[in-house]
Amino acid sequence: MNILLQVAGVVVMIVIFIFYFYDRKAAVKSNKLFLYQGLAIFASAVIDIFSLVSLNIDGVASNGMSFSFLTHALCRTYVVTCMLVAYLGLFYVLNDTYMKRKWIWFYRILGGVMFIAGVIVAYTTTLEITYDPNGLNDFTGGIPVTVTYIETFILMGITLAIAIVKRKMMYKKRFIGVCIFLGVWTLGASIQGLVNYVFAGSGVTILSVSFAEAMGSLVIYMMLENPSLNIDRVTGALTQRAFEDYLDICYKKKLKKGFVLIDYDNQIATSIMGDNQFSKVIADLLREFNAEKIFRNDDNNFIVVRDSLSPRALSEATDLLKEQIYKRNNIKSEIPFKIIHYEDISLFYDRKDILSSINYLLTRSKSHDQKIIEVNKALAYEIHKKFQMDKKCDVAFSKRSFEVFYQPIYSNLDLSFTAAEALVRLKDDEGNLIYPSDFIEEMEKDGRIIELGRLVFENVCEFISKNNMEALGLHYIEVNLSAVQCMQENLAVSFIEIMERYNVDPKYINLEITETAQSTRNILIKNMKILRDYGVSFSLDDFGTGNSNLNYIVEMPVEIVKFDKNMVNSYFENRIASYVMNSTIDMIKGLGHKIVFEGIEEELQINQVKSMKVDYVQGYFYSKPIDQYAFVEFIVKYNKIVSV
Repeated sequence: MNILLQVAGVVVMIVIFIFYFYDRKAAVKSNKLFLYQGLAIFASAVIDIFSLVSLNIDGVASNGMSFSFLTHALCRTYVVTCMLVAYLGLFYVLNDTYMKRKWIWFYRILGGVMFIAGVIVAYTTTLEITYDPNGLNDFTGGIPVTVTYIETFILMGITLAIAIVKRKMMYKKRFIGVCIFLGVWTLGASIQGLVNYVFAGSGVTILSVSFAEAMGSLVIYMMLENPSLNIDRVTGALTQRAFEDYLDICYKKKLKKGFVLIDYDNQIATSIMGDNQFSKVIADLLREFNAEKIFRNDDNNFIVVRDSLSPRALSEATDLLKEQIYKRNNIKSEIPFKIIHYEDISLFYDRKDILSSINYLLTRSKSHDQKIIEVNKALAYEIHKKFQMDKKCDVAFSKRSFEVFYQPIYSNLDLSFTAAEALVRLKDDEGNLIYPSDFIEEMEKDGRIIELGRLVFENVCEFISKNNMEALGLHYIEVNLSAVQCMQENLAVSFIEIMERYNVDPKYINLEITETAQSTRNILIKNMKILRDYGVSFSLDDFGTGNSNLNYIVEMPVEIVKFDKNMVNSYFENRIASYVMNSTIDMIKGLGHKIVFEGIEEELQINQVKSMKVDYVQGYFYSKPIDQYAFVEFIVKYNKIVSV
């Protein structure tokens, strides 16, 4: 009997099971799916061994002329287990692809129908059994085996195709592990099929499928499915992966659970206690709070599952936790904490929705002083509204569905409109405008703002090339540069290429910049010098918001300084602010720069600005941002142009 490979496969699976069940309490859903497939592989190898034993017993008894019902049943059941392993492999991959539910069920049903059909064929069609008295050339053939090969390879092909298509959504190691598993299995099945059906006449047979399945399973276990991988080695808490699986279970069983996310400044904590020591302290203390489960996610935050707390109780628990941490470890310095309390996960749609909301709130909390965030129904609605808007923006950007609006700028010296600021608006599928406050921040994070900025600049250059700027009385059009654009080494070269393509005189272009980090500033200054030498002018935008100061004005080669709307309002409403601004205006004018007041909306403000040293005025008093056609009509009308 040629059963050495099958026995080796059984031994491999037993070793895997021993280690698996040792840490089974930390098992997550994918671990359990792996276990089901592992049990099928184990059963396949064992049944393969028993079928060969039975085949040889019958062969000796009848000199290989006939085989018992038991032998046939075992041989047929073996091919069924091979198909079952392939079917469970499809289940395993579907668990990690974030596919829509309808597609998951489609593939499950498709695989199920194929498996059931294979089972029917395996038990109802003719099975051919070959017996070798020397015990080295025993194998089965016929329609059941052929169908098993075909169905198994189809299911494996579907599994591999799904893994490849959805690889960006899958855990990277799982994609690699699945590919290795399928590769090892395919190799084993191919060797067995090739040798058995091509070289069987030479007395050479290799039964390698069961062993290949076991070795593939070992690879998956070592890379992914050891339950101990779900336990954080430093703190003993469960991992992010375990938390995601826990969420899946809660949604599947419709459990109403709340949890608390504890975020702390890891850099400060590390400087005080050393790397990972602070996280160990927190984990130990959290266990004293009788939490249902404690997770440590990939960002070094802790997630504690427990009954929902009132705001007051949560605040008291937070203070107590911090007090105990400081007291037990003799910490004198303050370590900033942020607490996010989810009162009920059912406020969100699924695991992906929860994780997205956590990332969003953690990012938002960095710019807010709020130490405790209560995620209730109202905030959940706000978050979903934000996500829906982000989705609309993504679709609009992917379709390049945007429009550039122009807000006229009035010159107090020329007593006419001599400039405009170009402002981009995305458009959703219904044609509704989406304003920069809804998309600029996200696009700056993922870098799409570079492409959008280039498209806007190109649109402005096209507008200038199609209109007689001098006849309209327009001196320049302002185009905003985002901080991310300012980081681009080739910014100047790219913009000059666009201006030359549209044959635009650079004097009609004014680029608005805001304060950037020192490292970025060096790149920006280099680009500004190239563009200024070419003929482009620059404005410092949003002066007075805390993002710009006089030192920045001195350093940067700008011609125009724009006062932010809030700063302008303070000038008219606050005597001290007006005194400070008058002094600032004198200094800016002394440096030879021109000044723009933004956000002017009232006639009283206009009359006061006329008596000041303010060169330009921009605001709703004169006009909101309008599309290019309305803008040209506006300029023609108010600049009293007879013809253009």
